[in-house]
Amino acid sequence: MKKLILIMAIIFSLSFFTGCGQSTLNLNGRDFIMFCLDISSNGRIIQSLDFSVNSDRLDNISESQEEKLSFIATLTEMVDELRREFLLNFALIYIQNPNEEYKINQGLIITNTTFNQETDTIGFNMIFTSLGAWNYYHDVKQNENDDKKEDDNIFISKNQTQGIFPFSSKIKVSEEESIYVGQRYIQKYIDCGKNFSFANEIKNLYSPLLIYNYSTYYSRLHSDADYKFTDSNGHSHHIWAVDGKDLTANNSIYIYSYNINVGLWYLFILIFSIVFAVILYIILDYKNIKNKIKNIRFIKKHSK
Repeated sequence: MKKLILIMAIIFSLSFFTGCGQSTLNLNGRDFIMFCLDISSNGRIIQSLDFSVNSDRLDNISESQEEKLSFIATLTEMVDELRREFLLNFALIYIQNPNEEYKINQGLIITNTTFNQETDTIGFNMIFTSLGAWNYYHDVKQNENDDKKEDDNIFISKNQTQGIFPFSSKIKVSEEESIYVGQRYIQKYIDCGKNFSFANEIKNLYSPLLIYNYSTYYSRLHSDADYKFTDSNGHSHHIWAVDGKDLTANNSIYIYSYNINVGLWYLFILIFSIVFAVILYIILDYKNIKNKIKNIRFIKKHSK
């Protein structure tokens, strides 16, 4: 139960912010920005951020291969700026409360920002080597974020949690103005194209799908995700996807699970078995007594 509570708390403690969902998400030719959170049974947690590049479109709108590669380099630098923001945030947390076990490059490993040609994305990973490291950098307490329960009975209880869609988190861009995280990332991508010949095309065409991909080894977790599937490693994926132009403060994610009180079920079965055995014994004993009475009456009747 404690593990489940921590898993549910992890989902809604991001420092930057079974339903009937479909099983596949088609991203062919579609722009997207993706947050990923993967929880392994060994306690390792990987948090990542990836921007799609859409190289096919760049081939069509770029004046040359050099311009295309220059844009990819600019986009890589932009994503790397976001990586450095995360690194600075985690460094400040460590400075405030140093712990040798969880220091950066030991308890937390942040990879370099890279362009993955196979997936046509630019991104980086933040690897928390243990659950303790995640809790340290996200200030998660074991007794925090207790699941709300409803429709409980003595045999089964439902644990549920609802939180904000990560891209719908607000971030300050000035003293007077705050915008959604998703809006900020979309604008950053568009800004990368300002000094290129295809600036207007990027501005008019770029409308990414904002994706939150949560995966876990805990297969009994349910959600209202738009898409769900299980990968080759046995991890269950819950994916929420919102079009950038539809992003609002109301976008949320909802997860839940059912807990079976095994002890009470065993007790119920034991009591039922005992009661059934007693009733059966009484019935059989009653039949034996009835048969004995019949035999006695028969003997008396024929002995006269």
